[in-house]
Amino acid sequence: MNLTETTMKHVVMGLFLALTVMGCGSTKDDDGEGPDGNPNEQSAGLCSASKACPSGQFCFNGLCAIGCQSNGDCAADQYCDLEDTGMAVSFCKNKKVPTCNSNSQCLSNQVCIEGLCSLAPPPNPPSCNPNTSDFKDGCDTYAVCLDAADEGSQQPYCASFAPCPEDGVCPTGLGGAVCNDGYLPNKGRFCMQGLCSDNSNCPSAWSCVKPFSGAVLGFCSPGAFGFPCAENSHCKSGQCFGAPGVMGTCM
Repeated sequence: MNLTETTMKHVVMGLFLALTVMGCGSTKDDDGEGPDGNPNEQSAGLCSASKACPSGQFCFNGLCAIGCQSNGDCAADQYCDLEDTGMAVSFCKNKKVPTCNSNSQCLSNQVCIEGLCSLAPPPNPPSCNPNTSDFKDGCDTYAVCLDAADEGSQQPYCASFAPCPEDGVCPTGLGGAVCNDGYLPNKGRFCMQGLCSDNSNCPSAWSCVKPFSGAVLGFCSPGAFGFPCAENSHCKSGQCFGAPGVMGTCM
């Protein structure tokens, strides 16, 4: 792994770790309804590290996904993701990524993280390695191993995130998001919250700040005091303190 990949892995892990400790509200108890409580939406089985899906299905962000060859194999509100190289077989995924303001708008096994519903961390997470150089971390292709031990609270665990929508454009949520279209090796297509490839992946008036010159991915910054920046225009104060070509801090 080169310096660029190593640095970006540290950025990705840090952002994922920060985002997973955020969430609010109560959870929904009825597993038979869709994320917005609409019983007319397709009801998929819930799954987790301790609750496997039926044979022929796959656990994706807390939902059992069905294998497919075309959109005709999927429900009306889903599409067959033929572009995902994370698995040898394609799976049905939601055409749109549900957004949320609280846990009550997500399924009972999910939490609202930065405006998107994501699988809640398990109480007894299976072991994984957050320090691999190629993202072969012991998690499935739609999850990333987070080193929660940095927070002094629990061991590393596999965290799943919302699958990319049909058009490949993830909702910005509260802190931005970009689809993993080959950015992370050995991982599938899911919305990487807080990360960006350009300003369009961030909330309005935020900037996509790259950690160094030539970086493919960066992360969304509101430009307030103490937030990262790469140039003066990234800061509300118009002052970015840092060396040229590397990430600095808004003054």
